[in-house]
Amino acid sequence: MDKPDWQGLLKQALTVPGTLSKAYSVFHNYSLGNQLLASFELASRGMPLSPIASFSRWKELGRSVRKGEKAIPLVMPVTLKKKKAEDADAGEESADGGRTIFILKRNWFSLDQTEGEAFKPEVSSPEWDKAKALATLDIKEVPFEMADGNCQGYAKRGVREVAVNPVAAMPWKTLFHEIAHHLLGHTATGDATGVMADGHLMPKCIREAEAEATAYLCCATLGLPGMEESRGYIQNWLDGEEFPDKSARRVFAAADKILKAGSIGLAGRESAHG
Repeated sequence: MDKPDWQGLLKQALTVPGTLSKAYSVFHNYSLGNQLLASFELASRGMPLSPIASFSRWKELGRSVRKGEKAIPLVMPVTLKKKKAEDADAGEESADGGRTIFILKRNWFSLDQTEGEAFKPEVSSPEWDKAKALATLDIKEVPFEMADGNCQGYAKRGVREVAVNPVAAMPWKTLFHEIAHHLLGHTATGDATGVMADGHLMPKCIREAEAEATAYLCCATLGLPGMEESRGYIQNWLDGEEFPDKSARRVFAAADKILKAGSIGLAGRESAHG
């Protein structure tokens, strides 16, 4: 495994322009109420919670709803024209004098109700093994259970578990990011003492920047794609905020742990940051 200049890479992550991935806006941003409705509906059918989209949206994304699948009902707004507004019993008046009412409509399906090829194949590296890394770090990968398809993954609080969206644009980068949240103490499951101890007390912008910077270094070291999108994510969260020197040290330590944990048949890695 090559030994890149992590100091230089981190400086690039903070200063070189990046691109905010379109993966965060592929799906509609459903309201909390509709996400709960979808959750209850799927649970009543004995189905797991997974990303939801309309029939036409799944088609646009290259997937088709399986024959015989029953659509999920969600609440959607319908605006009545002014001449019909007098007959509405309830609703919200619109700017043109009409009235918006909310109705249940069945037009949505979960990922598990569709079929088709995976969105993106998971990229692997001949130098790093996911299963070995997770076992070494005592972190378990669990099924993704969210209706929000724009969420790429998450790290659970209080338990060393991570989940990656099955339609994540860059699942390898997302995995590094979520593992980093645990190692950095952002979920209160990191090191009890030392440099990682106060991770959960940091502002969210710093926590997200730390986790993504860790993923950035891992991807760069293993030669995996996603660098431009990673820089965009980091800079978007920081939004002009300074990235502390302490955070840099934390990121170097977390990336080193992840890479060593999954190293395949290689001698212990000495990071170039010292």
